[in-house]
Amino acid sequence: MSSDLTRSSSSDFRGDMLLTALLADLSRIDDLSVTVLRLSSQGLHNLPDNVSVVMSGSDDCAAALVQCIADADAVWPLAPESDGLLESISRMALQNGKLLIGSSPDAVHLAGSKYLTSQVLRGAGITTVATYFSTDTLPPNAQAWIVKPDDGAGCSDTHLFSHAALARQWIAARPACAVVLQPYVAGRPCSLSLLCGSSELFLLGCSEQRIAAADHRIHYLGSTVNSISDTDGQLERLARRVVAAIPGLWGYVGIDIILTEQGPVVLAVNPRMTMCHAGLHDSIGANPAGMLVEILRSGRCSEPRRQKNRQVSIDVDGGLPRH
Repeated sequence: MSSDLTRSSSSDFRGDMLLTALLADLSRIDDLSVTVLRLSSQGLHNLPDNVSVVMSGSDDCAAALVQCIADADAVWPLAPESDGLLESISRMALQNGKLLIGSSPDAVHLAGSKYLTSQVLRGAGITTVATYFSTDTLPPNAQAWIVKPDDGAGCSDTHLFSHAALARQWIAARPACAVVLQPYVAGRPCSLSLLCGSSELFLLGCSEQRIAAADHRIHYLGSTVNSISDTDGQLERLARRVVAAIPGLWGYVGIDIILTEQGPVVLAVNPRMTMCHAGLHDSIGANPAGMLVEILRSGRCSEPRRQKNRQVSIDVDGGLPRH
């Protein structure tokens, strides 16, 4: 089996952490060769023997992507939802008759929009953070407002304002940007790491996220994988409802939630691998990429048998200002 992994043009530290962890997991799988297409070789060291890298400049990246997809048996896009990148690569893979290791393009399109995701989940009776466009009538009782790109990934370009008027003023200065507003919700920010097959779902991780605010910006500083207990199964039941509400979610899926005093509130759905994967193998004592390949090959896989998951900390440079 040949697999083509494609990531975005960013070569930031977080992307390299995620890619390195995935390649390490894939290297443990027999009869698998991997080709990585990227714009920069920085951050990739001591690659496994079954991994090769195709380097591309920004001018010929599109042509290189087409060629890599043509040469592959399966395509695993590692790309953000921003600017429709993940969706377009996923569609290209299917249009070329390749096995897509990931969610369907339609599911990526829906989950890639914070506004559409909120509308669909609320329609399914799932408690989620209300999401508005700047032209909408906003409720007056919000403690503060979060402004972010409608198709943003993670905390990229995410801002915090104490009043809606300040948020709208900031938005008005950037008329070309498609952004949404969400009321600030107090609680513990967390992430659920799912492995979804056609007929099964595994909740592999319940992780607390470390989030900081500085100079009106929200910064992601890392996660502690499997630091959240789900002994009563509430989070797994929530995950199943979210996946049922968005047809086409498949493979690795992340659900960002806020644990409030009233219960969990869904913030976003990530139709792709998230940063928690970097610590997932060590946490569950099993190869999550191997589980996914097992689903591809046989339609099923066995759940990890570790009695208690280990807590694993992932620390990243969140871009906080230094003084």
